[in-house]
Amino acid sequence: MSSRGQRGQATVEWTGLLLLVSIALAGLAAVGSRIDGWSFGGHLTHRFLCAVKRHCADGDRALARAYGDDLAALVRAHAPNLVYEPGERELPVDWRRCRRAGCANAPDAPGLDVHRSGVGERATAFTRVLRRGGRTFLQYWLYYPDSNSTWAGSDVAWAAAWLLPYPRGIVGAPSYPGRHRDDWETYHARIEPGGGVWVRASSHGHYQGCKDERCRNRWIGATGWTRVSRGSHAGHIPMRGETSAPVARTPPRLGMLPGAAPVRVPRFPLFPGLDLDERTTTAEGLRLIPLETHGRRRYRPLDDGVRPPWRKDVYRDPESDES
Repeated sequence: MSSRGQRGQATVEWTGLLLLVSIALAGLAAVGSRIDGWSFGGHLTHRFLCAVKRHCADGDRALARAYGDDLAALVRAHAPNLVYEPGERELPVDWRRCRRAGCANAPDAPGLDVHRSGVGERATAFTRVLRRGGRTFLQYWLYYPDSNSTWAGSDVAWAAAWLLPYPRGIVGAPSYPGRHRDDWETYHARIEPGGGVWVRASSHGHYQGCKDERCRNRWIGATGWTRVSRGSHAGHIPMRGETSAPVARTPPRLGMLPGAAPVRVPRFPLFPGLDLDERTTTAEGLRLIPLETHGRRRYRPLDDGVRPPWRKDVYRDPESDES
């Protein structure tokens, strides 16, 4: 067969393959958001549906208008992948469309990769870009409709403490101080002039690199992931290997315990699917909205004392430790 005939046959075969793929994609489009969250990768589903429907609004065009093409591509490239502590059901959402947990909740199961809530709200991050001293700072602000701290079972203990005075339940009992409406959390990336990337995540009014106390208000090498705590949504970069067991500094003396010091060991990133069997929202399908061009006049805090990003010091000073 001539090379021309071979090319013709290949064209027919390729056309047939495209037809089969198109049929499969059409099937995906028919079920829509119901398949978002399949363990094979919600981001793949998202891209398939975008290819078919051709009207996905990831915010990339808005990013380009706000920052220019090159900087917009950088903002997209460093958007965080989110991994959620078991039991956390909320996704970060667009506050203009959703300000209650009911519309932000999504299925919570190990291995799921979700980008839409149960009612179809998109997982969303609001962005901010600053340049200082040759460095580029990328801020990703995550809005959750509420925050409910569950640290050390504090929420359960509070409810139990007020159960006896209110035998019909805790209606009328003082509000749990660990809960508030409107929860703004953030993930920051700092890009050095030489290209190195350092990151941190907000946590209870400050920042964390890794989860360890020694990572408080520290930047840490980027892994692409940030972990979202159950209830409070406090963040940290998932890592393994803070210290090993203490070792003796000096030989023990009679009646005295040996002096001991922790031995530092390298930190190793933890990755979903390999080290963490938890629900995720991969950055591929995260909708990005630039705060620089985002209308803010309609925003009204639902709880006193909760400030939106543009009223925080770190919004203007990217090295500030106030989250």
